[in-house]
Amino acid sequence: MAKLSLRIVKNLMKEGLKFGDVVGLVVKNTTYVAPLVLACLLGGFPVSTLDPTFDDNEVANIFRQTNPKMVFCDHDNFEIVVDAMEVTNNDSDIYIVDEKTTGTPHGFGIDGTKLCSVILCSSGTTGLSKGTMLSSAQCIQMTNPFPQVLNPTFLCFSSLYWLSGFTSLMYSLANCCKRVISRRKFSPLFMVHLIEKYKVNVIIAPPSQAILLIQSPVMKLADLSSIRIFMIGGGALAQQFRKSLQEHLLYGTLIFAYGMTEIGGLASMTLPFQKPSNSVGKITPNVKIKIVDEDGNILDTNDIGEIYVLSPTMFIGYANNPEATKSSFDAYGWYKTGDLGYITVDGEIFVIDRKKEMIKYLNYQVAPSELETFIQKIEGVKTVCVVGIPDYISGDLASAIVVKEENSYLTEQDIVDEVTRFFPQFKRLHGGVYFVDSLPITPSGKIKKVEVRKMATQLYKVHEINGNY
Repeated sequence: MAKLSLRIVKNLMKEGLKFGDVVGLVVKNTTYVAPLVLACLLGGFPVSTLDPTFDDNEVANIFRQTNPKMVFCDHDNFEIVVDAMEVTNNDSDIYIVDEKTTGTPHGFGIDGTKLCSVILCSSGTTGLSKGTMLSSAQCIQMTNPFPQVLNPTFLCFSSLYWLSGFTSLMYSLANCCKRVISRRKFSPLFMVHLIEKYKVNVIIAPPSQAILLIQSPVMKLADLSSIRIFMIGGGALAQQFRKSLQEHLLYGTLIFAYGMTEIGGLASMTLPFQKPSNSVGKITPNVKIKIVDEDGNILDTNDIGEIYVLSPTMFIGYANNPEATKSSFDAYGWYKTGDLGYITVDGEIFVIDRKKEMIKYLNYQVAPSELETFIQKIEGVKTVCVVGIPDYISGDLASAIVVKEENSYLTEQDIVDEVTRFFPQFKRLHGGVYFVDSLPITPSGKIKKVEVRKMATQLYKVHEINGNY
């Protein structure tokens, strides 16, 4: 690995790359990717990582921000990358990653907290992604984010576009441990196959993958005895799913993590074998968290407000977006996460919802996650997303977009009735319930709330015209 990376970095310099030039990666997880990333880190070439499933518009959006001087992609997305480069008027060379590249390192006496080593994308669940510039110091910080496991073998389906995917790569490189990778997309059957074949003992996954795994018939015969840590991050997981998954981990534990690309790692994490709750654990070492109100005043324990985070290695900024960078920090350098939550007296962190996603009905605050957790428990519901539909009188109307189980007799009215029975008037589904075949998701399995909100608004208008609401 080291020798190959050294040969690659030499060739990259021969091709004209200079210190600070950005390299774009739009590739699947293969054995060629790790040495290429390591070569870029050695050469001082920031890596802009994109998901290989992106279309030309999504690729162009990021490349406008990062302006790569060289791009690597796969055979099957070459034309997409070419189109994106043309749209952004970027004539840099494009290489297909399918053969080993050859190449000598050189060092730089530069502050590692200010040297951009990688440009990851913000999640894109509430709008267009931004290029988040992470420093070499943050990359080093990624090498020890997990509780100790003897001879770890990692499995993470995330591409390098995601913090979880890039962190898995950095950790495995620094700690010389196995990392199971595949070009194939996630499915419960394929995940179980990899776990059993390679005796995977550390898994990193979003809640959506965990839910699909739990609901899959394959779990009846699955052997998960090798797993020691099943880490979940990127969203909430309802209590019944937490309990069910933990029961399948004979010798392992569930760990819930709260992190973000902007700090290059985790802000909080639950302890191994911690009693199940909706907590995302306690603050990780060297990180500080405070909860503030709309005016930036620090709130007491158990009071809900926006979560601010401070880390010794904060992100450098958003690529070519100084306004977004400036607005992301308060006057004292704390990062505004945009998440609402609170801290208990015992120091447990609870994340309620995204600030932008809160539904405001007649001045009442309604957390979509609370309704989603309840609806997910209803028999026949496979997946659910609750969003607010704009209404000029009420503000927002809570609406549930639901994918139901096959052969289920569940009706939309059944869900409305259940919510009405258990919740006060201001938390009810005034925007209706709509069944769909699937929900739009990001490559890592997060639901695209912006697209779901558009979908719900259109469905509501159709029903309103037909006199259903």
